[in-house]
Amino acid sequence: MRRRGFALLLTPLLFSSACVVGPDYEKPEMEAPGAFVSQKVLTQLNAGKESTTIATDWWRGFTDDTLDQLVRKGLENNFRVAAAEARVKEAHARIVLADAGDNLKVNAGLDNALEEEFSLDRARSTTTGSVFSALSLRLPLDVAGRFERGVQAARAGFEASQADLRGIVLSISSQITREYLQLRGNQRQLDLLRESVGLQDKTLSIVRSRYEAGLSPELDMRRAETTVENLRAGIPSLEQALLNSRNRLASLTGQYPGVYEELLKTHRDIPVYQGKIPEFVPMEVLSMRPDIRQSEETLKAAVARIGVAEADFYPTFDLIGQIGIGAAGVVGVPTMDILLASLGTLINQIVTAGGARQANLDIARAQAEEALANYKQLLRDASEEVESTLAAIQASLARQQSLGKAVEASGVSSYQAETLYRQGLISFLNVVDAQRVLANGKQQLAAERTNYATQIATLFRALGTRIDSPASGEPGGPAETPPPDAGHSPIS
Repeated sequence: MRRRGFALLLTPLLFSSACVVGPDYEKPEMEAPGAFVSQKVLTQLNAGKESTTIATDWWRGFTDDTLDQLVRKGLENNFRVAAAEARVKEAHARIVLADAGDNLKVNAGLDNALEEEFSLDRARSTTTGSVFSALSLRLPLDVAGRFERGVQAARAGFEASQADLRGIVLSISSQITREYLQLRGNQRQLDLLRESVGLQDKTLSIVRSRYEAGLSPELDMRRAETTVENLRAGIPSLEQALLNSRNRLASLTGQYPGVYEELLKTHRDIPVYQGKIPEFVPMEVLSMRPDIRQSEETLKAAVARIGVAEADFYPTFDLIGQIGIGAAGVVGVPTMDILLASLGTLINQIVTAGGARQANLDIARAQAEEALANYKQLLRDASEEVESTLAAIQASLARQQSLGKAVEASGVSSYQAETLYRQGLISFLNVVDAQRVLANGKQQLAAERTNYATQIATLFRALGTRIDSPASGEPGGPAETPPPDAGHSPIS
């Protein structure tokens, strides 16, 4: 009875003295600059566009129905997205598992016994029967905050998995868009190359006629043949690139190669982005990018696990109790009812663990230091990626302007060279050179337009733009599952 009274007195004392050991999470300073070095590029990209809200399904800014279809299929069917969704479910369950650590545990049992005793001469026998049912209860007391820190770590892991899912959705949409734009760019270059081959074939026909008429040397004809075949040699590599792009798009949308042969067979020009570009500043980008959010949540979890490791140095307390109800008696004699109850406290303290607890604490602290370093480095890498993309876009715009002028000038030059050659005023070498310059200029301009379009797609991923998931229809990516209410305070 005195032991029971001692346990009842100890219980409120344990609750009142409960504390949470280990450090609380504090968000590191981002120290982000006020603007990107190439911030003006974002403003330049929106010049002349209506001031409209930036669509979360940003790829629609290319106004290409086929691209919209491919991205939608990719977000619905890509298995990287499916795997990330499964990780979110797992992380959700881990919160429930972590919170179950300090919940009440109840076990039930039933014992039914029948015994018969005989005298030595077996002349008399006694039959005794009993039925006993019991409930045992165990309530862990989270005195050092071991379970609360575990729940904090699980919650951070859940948020990290959500951020990882958003990052994969953004990455998949960007990859599909880039691959599609590359395919259209290669189709354009292939059309230009075939056009150049056709032009050189006509030139070769003229040269061959003049050679057969004795008006041109064989050297001119051989040069014309060389030019045609050199151009024609570039066709197979572009056809291979187109096949690879179709296969890559099939894989990105959860299909097997060959499924888009008909859909993408018709050649189209390179789509031009018409939508609005988000003019984010570094702080907005660094606060929104999924990979940075994931890295910060990983840091939160690592800090919480320091508390879990530190709590191992403290004793564990379990409030235990048992209630039993039963009946027993001898056959033929009135049955006697039985009621048993007990309540106590179990205290468990590890005296020594051979340095294992200290090692676990050192590991947790080192992991937190690593997570912090990774987080800070990622901030710099993300900012650099945006700067590099903006610089690439700015350079591409300048190159397109120069290449456009060059193509226009070389077109005039090629026409004049052909006219002068027919009049016998210049050699065939001048004609070949002029046509080569024109063909190369057109190819370079098409390649640069493709590069510009793909850089726009890269920019949206670098900025961490939130997007819609066709599966959910909700802004911000796939439908996000809120963490279960574990009954603990969130990480401060």
